[in-house]
Amino acid sequence: MGKGQSKRAFLLSVAAFTLASTRADAVVETSCADEDGGGGASCGASSSELGRYATWEDAPSSAEEFDHDNDESVCRLPIVSVEEWEAGRFWEGDVPVLVRNVTDGWRALEHWTKEELLRRYPDVMVGMGRSRDLGQTGPDDAGDKLTKTTIKDFVVTHMHDPSGEKYVFDRKLNMPDGLLEDCQPYPMPTRMFADYGDALKGMMVSAGVRENTMWKNHLALTVGRDLQGLTFHRHNAAWNVVVFGSKRWILYDAERIAGNKTRLKRMTRDVNNPVQLTSPNWIRKLYHMDERMDEIRNHGHDCVQRAGEMLYVPRGWAHMVVNIGDTVAVVSERGLDAMEP
Repeated sequence: MGKGQSKRAFLLSVAAFTLASTRADAVVETSCADEDGGGGASCGASSSELGRYATWEDAPSSAEEFDHDNDESVCRLPIVSVEEWEAGRFWEGDVPVLVRNVTDGWRALEHWTKEELLRRYPDVMVGMGRSRDLGQTGPDDAGDKLTKTTIKDFVVTHMHDPSGEKYVFDRKLNMPDGLLEDCQPYPMPTRMFADYGDALKGMMVSAGVRENTMWKNHLALTVGRDLQGLTFHRHNAAWNVVVFGSKRWILYDAERIAGNKTRLKRMTRDVNNPVQLTSPNWIRKLYHMDERMDEIRNHGHDCVQRAGEMLYVPRGWAHMVVNIGDTVAVVSERGLDAMEP
């Protein structure tokens, strides 16, 4: 075969390959459109649209270091079903409680996967800040330490940025209706307010009940990566439901530290270091020192909360949290309204 014929054969083979590739792409596009009901050629978001990891589960997890099996001698919490939680009205008590299977029936299980969350709610506004700052000020008083952004911008740009430590935890920014509907049926007692609303509020105010003691219609979204979580802080009674991921909790009895700031400071901080440690470093460096572990084992709780579970924290209990893997959760605190749209 001469040079001219060889060149012609090569060009024909390139043309044939290009044509075949184009046809294959067309088949893929057609099948994607079919899967989407004919509404567009989308077989799922690209990795650049989802951030560094395609799913919450693909992201790094510190389970080997921070997970445990909630042995009774360590966790020491009542662990109850939703039915037991409601029948026992545990939210009226002063003991933390772990409630299982709270998200059964929630649309959030489908709508809050990473791809779906970014597809359905990309422009929802959230507040992000450093978890250490949020712990030091308390999440209710974080104020100017929070920066407003969108869910998509946070997840794609900030969540796994190695040069930053941003965490979505803004309890004063209420979730929009779509996200709220994904969390129904609400846990009690929040569901009670959602069902009876202003009538219930009016009755309680007339009876002399202070508003900061009422459970209202406020829910807030939290999203963070592995090893994030608020350092020791206290606030009004609240519940936290994990939808994806897990959380390690250290809780310290409110009565044990009532009027005793010295004990609280000695337990939660390195008194020789003015900089408060992050939650994982508190476990690594301080938990096993001095009397801390003995105090938690006798006057507190060390528990792992998994997806689908709710942890109830009574008023005044000091607590800190460590995310185990990418974690998405929703919280409600007694006394908080839906303050910002």
